[in-house]
Amino acid sequence: MALATRPKPTRHHQKRNGQHHKQNKHYVKAYWPYLPMLMMVVIGLAISSLWSAKSAVLGASSDFSAQTLLLNTNSQREHQQEADLTLDTQLTAAAQAKAADMAAHNYWSHNSPQGKTPWTFIDASGYAYQQAGENLAYGFTDAGSTITGWMNSPEHRANMLNAGYSQVGFGVAHSQNYQGAGPTTIIVAMYGQPISAVANIHFTVPNQSGDVTAKTLGSTNRAQPPSQLVSRVQLLTGGQAPWSMFAVSLLASSALLVFLMRHGLRLRRLVTQGEVYVMHHPAFDLAIVFIATAGFVLTRAGGVIR
Repeated sequence: MALATRPKPTRHHQKRNGQHHKQNKHYVKAYWPYLPMLMMVVIGLAISSLWSAKSAVLGASSDFSAQTLLLNTNSQREHQQEADLTLDTQLTAAAQAKAADMAAHNYWSHNSPQGKTPWTFIDASGYAYQQAGENLAYGFTDAGSTITGWMNSPEHRANMLNAGYSQVGFGVAHSQNYQGAGPTTIIVAMYGQPISAVANIHFTVPNQSGDVTAKTLGSTNRAQPPSQLVSRVQLLTGGQAPWSMFAVSLLASSALLVFLMRHGLRLRRLVTQGEVYVMHHPAFDLAIVFIATAGFVLTRAGGVIR
């Protein structure tokens, strides 16, 4: 009786079926450095999620009082050697009416869906102005971060620090699900200069070019500025480094590119050729993964301005 024989698998067959990979401690050792990297990414995403959740909670309960907003505004004006603003009751009433209208009708614009402009609210309050302006914000955790958000935008910064203004009013409204972002606090700042005998009446809102638009009274043709996201890193720098978002994004992107370039070829060989993958310099790779993850967390939005 003939004995059955089984041919020895070829090297190609072993590679195709993964038989050359022996599942021992040496095999696992080549891959274990990916575990702390994976944990680092997971922790980073968890921190980002918790940060967002905490911001939503704080935004619904923090101090957004007119006095606190005024204090932070004047602090920034003093740094620029500009005179302090004073609170005006009529501007405050106009700003509060605008904030309430935005919350009630769930819109994010200087002009309402019904065609009401900021100046409609100011006129309705009875405030007679020579010059007026408006800044909008939502999604920030407190008054300080709101002012910092405006300071990180050249056009909003120019509006807030405008030497032509002497008075301001702040409106604050809370919405349970504003713009689909969940519980949110809406902030409206209306700046003004009372009318005088030689008034040259105009009003300003930040525009798309980064300047401040100025329109004579009665004009209705005004460009709407786009929404601007203010990142967490911009808030952490206190509005003193508007370039921080770009710098962190560039650093994080560079770190991710370095990682992909270092490991792309080796991973390709692992998949297509079945070669054993050995990781070198895990400390360096952990560092660049940390930079990329931290960059992702810090560049998430900390609030929105317009």
